[in-house]
Amino acid sequence: MCMATQAAEEVVDALFESFAARDFERAREFLSDETFSYQSPIESFTDADEFIASISRVGPILERIERCKTFVKGNDVCSVLKIHTTMDRLNAALVVQITTVVDGKITAMEAVFDATEYNKMIVTGV
Repeated sequence: MCMATQAAEEVVDALFESFAARDFERAREFLSDETFSYQSPIESFTDADEFIASISRVGPILERIERCKTFVKGNDVCSVLKIHTTMDRLNAALVVQITTVVDGKITAMEAVFDATEYNKMIVTGV
C-alpha cells in the first residue's frame, strides 16, 4: 500500500516496528519533511532528522516495545506502550504517545511518561 494512502494506525505500527528493529533510516521515512514536532518530558524537536538522530542513540539499550493498547480517532493514534530496556532503572517504562498522521506521514508526536528516573540519571550521571 502506498504510504500516502496508509491509515494512521498502519503508519504508527510501521514506525514502532522500525524502532524495535533499530532501523532508524526506515523510521525516518514515516516522518513528515515539512511539518514535524515531537514533545516529551525530556526532549522536544521540530526537525525530523534531529529527532531520529536522538532516538537512534537509545537503540543499544532498547530491548522491545510492548504495545499494550491503541486508540484511533481519525488521523490521531494514541498508543499505550511499555518500553523495555537493558537498564534496571528503566526496564519497563510506561509511555502514552499521541501521534498525528497527515497524508501518510507523521506530523506530530507527544509522549507522556514519568521522567523521574531519566532525570535522576542526568543529575547523578548513573
